[in-house]
Amino acid sequence: MSTSIVNSYYLKAYEAYPWELSEVEEKLDYALAYDPEHISSLCLKSKYYLYDLGWQEEARHLAERAMAVDPRSVCAAKALLNCMIEMGALKEALRFVDYINRKIPMKAVDKYLYMANIMELKLQFNISLNYYKRACLYICDSEQLDQVEARLKMVKQKQKRWRKLKSKPLVENI
Repeated sequence: MSTSIVNSYYLKAYEAYPWELSEVEEKLDYALAYDPEHISSLCLKSKYYLYDLGWQEEARHLAERAMAVDPRSVCAAKALLNCMIEMGALKEALRFVDYINRKIPMKAVDKYLYMANIMELKLQFNISLNYYKRACLYICDSEQLDQVEARLKMVKQKQKRWRKLKSKPLVENI
């Protein structure tokens, strides 16, 4: 009985996200009150805290709780990886991607997109472009493909600007 109640509260929170954030918080609190280890609720609350409230530490704590419940959960792995990336812990994120490759059945397209994002943030644009191109090979949804292709163009533009910046000194002779 309580599993269906937890799922019901989670689904109501999921449906309300991101338009009715107060309802999201309330429904997730109810779901987690019934089952503090409900992975989907922990992951959604982590996402809400990370992106909507900017509470990175709290979001990471929730993602880590979800990973502790099930170390092979794709949902929990994505939540924790998102936290690491947003917090700028890129070396840790790369190590975690290695763990994901060995232990978690995440889709190849998702792995490539995460790696592309991490490499972009590390200013490794050629590597990032290669990961985005590989991700395109696995995408079946035309809308997602358009988004990734737009990201590819943006990374190419960043790469050009980065080259220009690197060739100019930061401070001119005064």
